[in-house]
Amino acid sequence: CPNCLPIKHKDHNIEDYIDVGETARKALKESVASCDGVIPPVTEAIANGEKMLEQIATRKEEVRQEIKETFEELKAALDKRCNDLLMETEEIASAKRKSVEKQLDGFRKLVEQVSHGRHLASSVSERTDPGEVLSVKKLIMNQLEECIEEYKKLPLEIEEKGAILTRLDTPSLSKEINEFGSVFEFEQLNPSLYSIDSGLAIPLATVKKERKFRVSLPAGIDKAASYLKGSFIKSDGSKEEGRVVIVNDNNTAIVSCTPQSIGRYELSVTIRGHHIKGSPLSVKASRDYTTLANQRSFDVGNNTYGVAVHTNGEVFASSSDGFIQVFSEDGTAVRRIGSKGNGNGQFGRPWGLLLVGDRLYVSDDTLHRVQYFSATTAGNFSSPDGIAIDDEGYIFVSSNNGYLHVLSPDRKQVKLISGLSCPWGVALDKDGYIYVADYYNKRIMKY
Repeated sequence: CPNCLPIKHKDHNIEDYIDVGETARKALKESVASCDGVIPPVTEAIANGEKMLEQIATRKEEVRQEIKETFEELKAALDKRCNDLLMETEEIASAKRKSVEKQLDGFRKLVEQVSHGRHLASSVSERTDPGEVLSVKKLIMNQLEECIEEYKKLPLEIEEKGAILTRLDTPSLSKEINEFGSVFEFEQLNPSLYSIDSGLAIPLATVKKERKFRVSLPAGIDKAASYLKGSFIKSDGSKEEGRVVIVNDNNTAIVSCTPQSIGRYELSVTIRGHHIKGSPLSVKASRDYTTLANQRSFDVGNNTYGVAVHTNGEVFASSSDGFIQVFSEDGTAVRRIGSKGNGNGQFGRPWGLLLVGDRLYVSDDTLHRVQYFSATTAGNFSSPDGIAIDDEGYIFVSSNNGYLHVLSPDRKQVKLISGLSCPWGVALDKDGYIYVADYYNKRIMKY
């Protein structure tokens, strides 16, 4: 019995030593098994806590850096304001100094004139020759009288009563600085609880007009709204203004953006760098058609029926004279496509125009056909005569209808020079100047 001496048992039932040991062994195993579920979750909690410590340290450094950068900006603003005030002080003092110096110059001039007149009068009065005295008496006395009259008119007090004052409300500014900014603790925000909704598959916006989107927020966020950030990015990657405006309703925020040009934009709304539900949102901006004004006119010369505009800005207009007139974006006629006739590349009466990429389709009202042309090449020339090419590949072609055509290396017309009368030969010098033989005008033109 484990509770008694081996030679004498106490007054109780005998307990076998081996059985009691087995029972104890079983109890220990059960205790160990009951602890199996304790260590893993606690270990995970420790890992989460250590991760949280890292996040706190990282966020602390981010906040410290943000505070430092903010106050560096404030210091720069104060330094700039200080320099501005110093410059204003110098300008005011300089103007006042010039005013006083001008008055002092008048005083000094008067003293000099009076002294000179007195000296001259005293010197002449000592002369023995009466004729000499009489000859200069009137002149000297007139000068002295003029000085006396000027003295009577001249104020002897300097006319500069304004003082340079300052208005530096240091206590108020110090109070604002002392209350500027705040650092506070807030619960972790979940971006999935926030959503942006426009009600349209692809929201529409108007160029130069503010477009607002409603953002749904969880209740009671208060200062958490400051974590909302908006960005408005065009398809070419350029950023434009995207503002987050909090309205009175605590559970609603308004994201406001203003597109500056036609095209597609991407509106992003994030919380601490994470997109909320529905972000980024595609937005299509179009022209404001409610305010249209006459911008420019293109003179085709005769009746015109069709018009088309290329993506490069060129305007194509059909003419009843049997050709397509091409204008640059500023209204300058740059080239013609086709001519009157019924052959290939000719028109009876060109009507409708359609641009598909760089291909121009033209319907002919009288020849009952549709032809297509390259919209970006220079087209045909009227009796081309002279030709020259420079080192960069630009081509210069004269045509006897009075034009000099300048083509880029990819054969697009970039310039049309008019005012010539049957130009023939074309040549280039080493500096890139163009020389054209102007036949009927009997001259060489240099461009």
